[in-house]
Amino acid sequence: MPFDTQLGRWVRRTRHVSDTLEPFLCALPDHEQVLFEHTLGTIQALLEEHMHAGDGDAPPDDGALAAVVNPFVSSLREFVTLTTAPKSTAELRKLLYDLHATAQTAYVALTSDGGLGIQTVDEVIRDFHQEYRLSLILALTANSALSETVVRWQKLKSSEPTTDDHLDLTSMAFVPNPNERTIPMATLSTASTPDPLVITPENIAASMQTLMTGGTPPPIYGLAYSQWFASIHAAWEDTYRPRLAVAHGTDETGDAWTKNDIRSELFNEIRQIRHDISHKKGVCIESASNTLIDWVEHGRVIAPTPQQMLGLLDLFPFDELRSTPTRVERSTGQLPYAFDLGWIEQVKAHVEAIEPAKKKRPAVLQKIIDDWIGTTSEV
Repeated sequence: MPFDTQLGRWVRRTRHVSDTLEPFLCALPDHEQVLFEHTLGTIQALLEEHMHAGDGDAPPDDGALAAVVNPFVSSLREFVTLTTAPKSTAELRKLLYDLHATAQTAYVALTSDGGLGIQTVDEVIRDFHQEYRLSLILALTANSALSETVVRWQKLKSSEPTTDDHLDLTSMAFVPNPNERTIPMATLSTASTPDPLVITPENIAASMQTLMTGGTPPPIYGLAYSQWFASIHAAWEDTYRPRLAVAHGTDETGDAWTKNDIRSELFNEIRQIRHDISHKKGVCIESASNTLIDWVEHGRVIAPTPQQMLGLLDLFPFDELRSTPTRVERSTGQLPYAFDLGWIEQVKAHVEAIEPAKKKRPAVLQKIIDDWIGTTSEV
């Protein structure tokens, strides 16, 4: 599933502001009453992060999304930056009512205008780049909590040898006895500890290269990094290739681009690494031909260091994804479904009755399906 879109983020923000204000509107009386000084500040603090999003996640000024979002952000900014509190609850209620109405208007427009969901190529790339960076930094930092837990356990064990030896995953507390929700700290400690690097006259060159590239990562790091290659490949294949095809529109003949027309050398190399991890026991086989991700080595286990993973941030292919696609050569294939054999025989008999020539029969069946789904295909 797609990680996020700018439209989706603004839908959530406008709904959150509206939902946040409703309890205050219900609680504040209409008639004149003295306002407690802290009331305004409390509400402002609840909404402040959405005001900052107007700077950090602002839609392009010339786009339809900005036309909906900007009035909401302006009203929100005006309220959050108030330095003089209203004199009464009635005055504050009026301010909240106006902001609530603006948020509701924006929310309705964002959720009902189908045109706002149509993205340009640059908008799709921006969404993809954000998911790429977030998922990569998640992989790089995913083990920090476990590493801190290992260090804490090791220190406690040194000072208090009776410290319990199992980690309860629901409470992150050390417990004496194993169960279905615990993991042995000895196992976690070993998985979090890199192999020692022993430098000898025979391996000094290789050892120095290992040190220069960040050292050998612990086994648990490899688990997080392997998951990243699988997840970012899935995001590319299932979400962003189709969205980019739609955003690029049609070719010079008016035919729509397809997912398979959207290609990237970087994500092809990521695909090959994912394949080696999933099907070659993590050994570099297919990915040996990589040129962009050049730290893999044929026949060796794929074990990137944090420094090498961090280097992937600089490889995101902006220009490649912006360029006009090239039509992939169309080939033949079979429908990816299993049917009852008796039914297949009925279909074959029906097509044969329509078209005596065997070579022309696939075109007959394809035309029937095209008419059904309302498209025209070239055979």
